[in-house]
Amino acid sequence: MQRIEHRACFGGWQDVHRHRSDTLDCDMNIGVYLPPQAADHKVPALYWLSGLTCTDENFMQKAGALRVAAAL
Repeated sequence: MQRIEHRACFGGWQDVHRHRSDTLDCDMNIGVYLPPQAADHKVPALYWLSGLTCTDENFMQKAGALRVAAAL
C-alpha cells in the first residue's frame, strides 16, 4: 500500500492510501482519518464503503464527518 496524501485536518491527519486490487484489476484508494485523540490512545474505527457513484473523497468532503470525528 502506498500513501499518496497526508494532510493536517481538524487537529488530526487525513491520509489517502492506494493499493492494487487483483480481483478488480485496478488501483483503489482508501481514506483514513486519525483524529487528534489517536495520538494519545486507541480510538473507535468507522468504515465507510462508497457506492458506484461515490469516490473516496465524497464522505470526507460532503458529510462533515472529519469535523465530527475530531470533536468526538
